[in-house]
Amino acid sequence: MSEYKYAFLEPGHYARGWHIVLFSSELAPGEVKALHYFDREFVAWRSESGAVSVLDAYCPHLGAHLASDGGRVNGERIACPFHGWSFDRAGHCVEIPYARKIPERARHALKGWPVMERNGFIALWYSEDASEPQDYIPAIEDWGPAGWGDWQFQRSRIRAQPCDVIENIVDIAHFPHVHGGNVRAFENRFGDVTVTQVSKVQRDPESGMITPPGLDFNLVEARNQGAGMEADAWGDATYHGPSIMYYYTESRSPEISFKSWWVNYHTPVNDQELDLCSAVIMSSLDDTALPEEFTRLYPSVAHAAFGQDVAIWQDKVYRADPILCDGDGPITKLRRWYERFYLPIG
Repeated sequence: MSEYKYAFLEPGHYARGWHIVLFSSELAPGEVKALHYFDREFVAWRSESGAVSVLDAYCPHLGAHLASDGGRVNGERIACPFHGWSFDRAGHCVEIPYARKIPERARHALKGWPVMERNGFIALWYSEDASEPQDYIPAIEDWGPAGWGDWQFQRSRIRAQPCDVIENIVDIAHFPHVHGGNVRAFENRFGDVTVTQVSKVQRDPESGMITPPGLDFNLVEARNQGAGMEADAWGDATYHGPSIMYYYTESRSPEISFKSWWVNYHTPVNDQELDLCSAVIMSSLDDTALPEEFTRLYPSVAHAAFGQDVAIWQDKVYRADPILCDGDGPITKLRRWYERFYLPIG
């Protein structure tokens, strides 16, 4: 029996599922990027036709990194910058420019990882048991240039564990202390690979709140101004799998009516670090164009709201056996749900 109460606390183990590694806008045709996640090196590249691939980073020949010197994309192949060995999108060696025959052992020596490009982001399927990917990431209707536009995102790397982050989805009690609002309605719904929070939170000048460092606007002032507006607003946040959260919100008021999608994700770098990202798109709820000042400020406020949680996550420790009270959300239930992404299938 493991010495750890939960499988997700065991060092060197990472959640099975989809994990965002890039936004589509960060990888142009012919471009190559080095990635470091799950304590291993990857190379992400987009072929000239636009298809995205993620492979293990080191050439099976003499170990060169395929992203060295910017990488070498040739059509639908990537070539090692050291000796020119070429690999297809699945990682198969398909050409050695100076050899008459490709060694049999080289044909399947480079691991290719399942990749999904959807809604303007690129996700990698990580699994330690070679399980087949599940298609559980929903498409966002009308995403793209003709509808919502592209993501405005902010990414940071912090010292934290994935379990620190995902528990936020059930943590009702932190709103008046971290986010400066009073909870008017709150419900959690659990599915096989989803957990949802449906909430109404009213901004309250009397509540406490965290102000993340480095903001170029006054977050307290923005909260207090919003507290004085009569708005009918609601939000629905859902984790799809272990690391990708969609948040959809609508707000209607005499001043402005809008809808917005947020994508918040956390991707483990190693046992001690995560990449955290908050991304936002928005649109008017009617035919009235959103004010320019609002479209400029709203993403900053959204990123700051995520940053309020980050200020806690990066300094906390994880309690495997916490002292809970009757006002806490279903934290233990969430942990049991989250455990499934670390346990063997079946």
